[in-house]
Amino acid sequence: MSTNENRTTNYIGKTPIRVDAYDKATGKGLFASDYYKYIPDLLHVKILRSPVAHCKITKLDLSKAEAMPGVERIFTAERSPFHMERLPESVRFPIDGECIWAGQPIAIVAAETLELAEDAIEAIELEYEQLPHILTVHEALDPNPKSVIDPFSGRGDGVIDASNPWAGIGRLEEVESKFSGPGTSPNIVGNYVLDKGDVNKAFEEADVIVEREFCTGRRYHTHLEMATAICTYNTDDSITMYGSGCGIHGVIKAAIVNIFDMPETKVRTIQPYIGGSFGGRLTPYAEILCALITLYLKKNCAYQYTREEQFTGAPSAWPVLSRVKFGATKDGRVIAQDYDCIEEIGAIQNNVSYTGRLSSSGAVCVYDIDNIHMDTAATVTNTMPVGPFRGLGCPESEFGMEAMMNELADELGMSPVEVRAKNFIKKGGYSGYGELVTSIGVEKCLRACADAIDLETPSVQDGSVWKKGKGCAVGGKQNTPLGRAEAVVRYYSDASVEVLISCDENGMGASTVMAQIAATVLELPIENIKVIKGDSLVTPYDNYSASSRTTYTTGNAVMIAAEQVKDKLQEEVARSVGVHKSKVSIHGTVAKILGSDIQEVVISTLFENISPYGQGNWGLMRFSPVEGHGVFCPAPIRSWGKDGLTKRMWNWYQYAACAVEVAVNEETGEVKLVQAACSADTGNPINPKMVEGQIEGGSIMASSFVLQEEVIYDENGAIVNSSMSDYRIADTLFVPKNENFHSLINPDPLPDGPFGAKGMAESVMIPFPPAIAQGIYQAVGVRPTYFPMTAEYILSLIKEKKAKEMNEK
Repeated sequence: MSTNENRTTNYIGKTPIRVDAYDKATGKGLFASDYYKYIPDLLHVKILRSPVAHCKITKLDLSKAEAMPGVERIFTAERSPFHMERLPESVRFPIDGECIWAGQPIAIVAAETLELAEDAIEAIELEYEQLPHILTVHEALDPNPKSVIDPFSGRGDGVIDASNPWAGIGRLEEVESKFSGPGTSPNIVGNYVLDKGDVNKAFEEADVIVEREFCTGRRYHTHLEMATAICTYNTDDSITMYGSGCGIHGVIKAAIVNIFDMPETKVRTIQPYIGGSFGGRLTPYAEILCALITLYLKKNCAYQYTREEQFTGAPSAWPVLSRVKFGATKDGRVIAQDYDCIEEIGAIQNNVSYTGRLSSSGAVCVYDIDNIHMDTAATVTNTMPVGPFRGLGCPESEFGMEAMMNELADELGMSPVEVRAKNFIKKGGYSGYGELVTSIGVEKCLRACADAIDLETPSVQDGSVWKKGKGCAVGGKQNTPLGRAEAVVRYYSDASVEVLISCDENGMGASTVMAQIAATVLELPIENIKVIKGDSLVTPYDNYSASSRTTYTTGNAVMIAAEQVKDKLQEEVARSVGVHKSKVSIHGTVAKILGSDIQEVVISTLFENISPYGQGNWGLMRFSPVEGHGVFCPAPIRSWGKDGLTKRMWNWYQYAACAVEVAVNEETGEVKLVQAACSADTGNPINPKMVEGQIEGGSIMASSFVLQEEVIYDENGAIVNSSMSDYRIADTLFVPKNENFHSLINPDPLPDGPFGAKGMAESVMIPFPPAIAQGIYQAVGVRPTYFPMTAEYILSLIKEKKAKEMNEK
């Protein structure tokens, strides 16, 4: 790959004005819902959803609703014209009238106005028999659970449909696991086992052993823009989809084509600006519903989720139950790790990746431990199906890992920084899976954070009920190997350039990064670069933007395309001057030539005016740009062995660290974040200011879900706090003052990243739960093993500690 050395126009490591800044600052940028006013004759959609977690429908009378003028159609399981089993999990109708989570769609109304659709929902008569439900991973693990669900078919009657093509996928029956076989729960749907070294022998030789169980709650994306889709029907029987979802080619278009058996040329997907994602837009639920209605009725259709539906009808992050056991020598070297991880994945799941393997990747990419046993699984419950969330389960799964590393340091009387430093994987070392690690800057990140808040100096107490404490942690996360990215770069005669991409712009600044890469390769001012994105008819293939892959995959594709343009310009200059192209170098608007009387050529002079008679049009011409088409595919993965090891599963790993100081009210249990430092290993940062924004935003988001974001269910299994007034997220009063927050960058370049860059926005989420837990322990002497660490939960731990102390007296 190219380097940025000796560039005359170098935008790597710089922070130019974002290419979308003007549109967003002036309000000229269009979001999906803005298209309502431009598209005529829209049908509007509302959904009748199950009010309880598990029930059998005994009556569903649509007659009054269907009789209402303006109600175009009502869809149900029995009246769905398409393959119901192909629908995304979150919009799957119940099988045989049995609803298996509160929020599952029962009936979908399409009407001429939104108000009419809402009235029609109210007119539907629904009666049901309530059935037992399970809501937590602990209930799901019961060998004789109250409810048994087949997540691959969506049946809730305890019957596992062996004829379903997805049934049983992901379960490794040939591997000995505590989560499969006789005596285990039927709600365990997959598992993964890793064995490295001899764990039992290592524990026998360990000087110190620490062990605890940890659990986490469910969290939601709470992006500002609700899921929105508008689908238009065209005269050639094709459809055009405007939506806020991610992955215009690899997710949305692919889903529509596969679900509805459509030719690829009949589906066009357009992605306007997006109001945040955090992984929550990778399931195309709104788009699929609109496509279903438009294709059946041959009419334009629009659907926007309400905030309540974003909680009850859209995927959330998955809770994780983990058990961590470390064995170490007296000098702090960890020689044995036994790790169990169980993901709770909701009621329906066709993604066979959910076997605990995604979450647990962070448990083997940070520390160099010779002996590891890891046993992971997934369980189903009568809750909303889960989906990707920033961090992909690693904040939940590594909570226990890092909390135990802090406890190990306390047990040994060592610094938590030095214990970790003794055990970090080094560059050129290997992950627990057996993969070569080519970029890891985690130790630099940790030391920078520790220095920023003076971690080793105890907190100063003021004599009040607010007790202070400090803590630190690190985190690592895999980058998915899935998918490819393409980019087209066009160089025009006036040195203006178009960059065509289909990666998602969720607000993180991907378009600006691609402009910086193109401008640097072509050695042009960034003002010359125009980024065109998000239209499947125009922009080339990209799978999706997730798992922090965009800078790596799309960035490499843009670099390849821009290099192709330079190569073609070199050839044209060489031809026109009469030298070998190796003698030509391209520098923006001019070409430098060695070994010729002509030492410099202005590239624009090579573009001839178009002849109306078609003569002489064999060279470069105005209005016909020089084009490069870059395609980047990550290196192929290697299959897992029966021992769970592989030489390559993930592209690379991203790392981060944080150090915090918290204050705990010992009378109420309330926890406040006093100061914090977070550092990310970004590879070589292309846009440092945007990296700082990701560090700050991720730190606030992580602290918020650690301390206050909690989903509350009623006795019927329905979410009771499905609004922004009841589901608390961080506000300006929650975060530390600017002078008490330190956003730090500690790069370790990635060899195959564009200019050494790699993604980092997810890793900053990981270290905050264990760091805050350690701060709480230092402040009041209790160790939280669950988050959210609400005031009620922390107060209960404080009371338990005081009661124990009283009993011991």
